Amino acid sequence: MAVLPFPDRTAAGTQLAKELGKYGKQKNTIILSLVRGGVVTGRALADALSLPLYPYIVRKLGHPEDREYAMGALAEGGATYMDDATMQMCGIGWEDMQPIIKEETEELRRRKKAYLVEARPSLLGKTIILTDDGAATGATLFAGIEDLKKAKVKKIIVALPVCPPDTAAKLGKQVDETVFLATPTPFHAVFTRALVTRWNEPTSKRENDAHMTPFFRYT
Repeated sequence: MAVLPFPDRTAAGTQLAKELGKYGKQKNTIILSLVRGGVVTGRALADALSLPLYPYIVRKLGHPEDREYAMGALAEGGATYMDDATMQMCGIGWEDMQPIIKEETEELRRRKKAYLVEARPSLLGKTIILTDDGAATGATLFAGIEDLKKAKVKKIIVALPVCPPDTAAKLGKQVDETVFLATPTPFHAVFTRALVTRWNEPTSKRENDAHMTPFFRYT
C-alpha cells in the first residue's frame, strides 16, 4: 500500500513503474496517458520503463448542472460510455446529454489535432499500459478501454496511483491487468490531497495543451 499523499504526479508515476518492471523495454508495448491529468504521471512511468509514451484523448460527459459529476465519457476513437445507473439516479436522459455530447465531441476533435494523435503509431497488436493520475467513477477509463478493444490491441493494463475500491473492481473485469498503488476507503476523504497534486507552475501554464505536448515523443 502506497503512502498518501503522493508528493506529486511524477512521484506517483515512478512508484507505478516499480510495479510494472516486467514491461520495461518490452517490444510492442506503449504507454497511453489520458490527457491532460495523466500526462506527467505517464511521462515518469515511461522514463522509468524506457517505453514510448503517447497521448490518449478522452472527454468526461458531466451532469448538465454540475459538469464535474460524470455521467459518462467519450474516447478519441468514437466510443461513448454512459453510466446508466447514475443517469437514472439523477433523472437524466439521453436527450439531456445531447448538448454536452456535442460540445465535448468538438473539444475532443480539437485536442486530437493539438496532441498530434494522427502521428501516433498504430495500436493494432500492441500491449497498452493505460494510465492517468487517478480515477473516481472511472468513466473516462471505461470509454478508453472500449475504444482500445475496438482497435484490436493485444493486451490492456490499467495503471493508476489512486482508485476507489468499487471502481478498481469494475476496471479489473474489463482489462487484462490492473495496478493500483492505493485503493483507500472512504475514497473521497483522501481524494483531494492524495490525487489532485499541484506542480510548481501557474494553472494557465499547467493546463495548456502547448505546454503538455513536449511530454510526448513522436518517433
